[in-house]
This record gives sequence, C-alpha cells and structure tokens, in this order.
Amino acid sequence: MSFKFSIALSIPLALILTRSLLWAHAYPAVSMPNDGATVKEAPQEVRIQFTEAVEIAFSQITVKGAKGEVVSLGKLRQLASDTLAIDLKPLSAGNYAVEWQVLSVDTHVTDGTLRFTIATPAK
Repeated sequence: MSFKFSIALSIPLALILTRSLLWAHAYPAVSMPNDGATVKEAPQEVRIQFTEAVEIAFSQITVKGAKGEVVSLGKLRQLASDTLAIDLKPLSAGNYAVEWQVLSVDTHVTDGTLRFTIATPAK
C-alpha cells in the first residue's frame, strides 16, 4: 500500500471515529415542551428524547417553578430506550425549568436544564 493511499484511508476513518466520539453521550434531541418554548396550555408531562438510549435506574428529571418549587410528580417513566417522561402537577402561568441527568447506555453521565414558559391567558 502506498503512503498516499494510506493517508487517504486514514483521514475518513479519523473523521468517523471523531464524529462517533462526539455523540458518545446522551443529550436531548427533542423535548416536549420544546426548550425555550412559550405554550398556551399547561402540559401534563414533560418528555425528553435523547440522542441515544439511557438507563432509567440512574436517570432523573425534575421540573421546578420560578421559585424553585418542585412541580414534577410521580415516577420517571421510560417510553422508549431513548425517551423519558415525568408527570406534572397542575401548572399556572409562569417560567419552568426542567433539570435532567441521565446515564447513557455507554456509561456516560450528562445533565442540563431545559426551560419553558406557560403564557398568561389573554383577557
């Protein structure tokens, strides 16, 4: 194998490996409500679909109101290997934070906060 051919094969392989390492952790891909969304009606649950499968036994989602009060309710549910959901108490207009921490199946822990707002009803 020539030196030029060896380099030509190495560059694509390095790109593939780098790309897969970047995605080796679970991060939110889709959430309901969406991160930063303003919704008209209070949701009954929060759902987060992650970029890869997660271990529910070592994961958590806590939803808090503007004053830090916990408004999530009940046990965390796993709807699919990559999707978690938690029920919510009846919510009023205001700002909410969704604090999440998950252990992905590749054993990496990730965490973060998503936010949403429930709009004040128009009069």
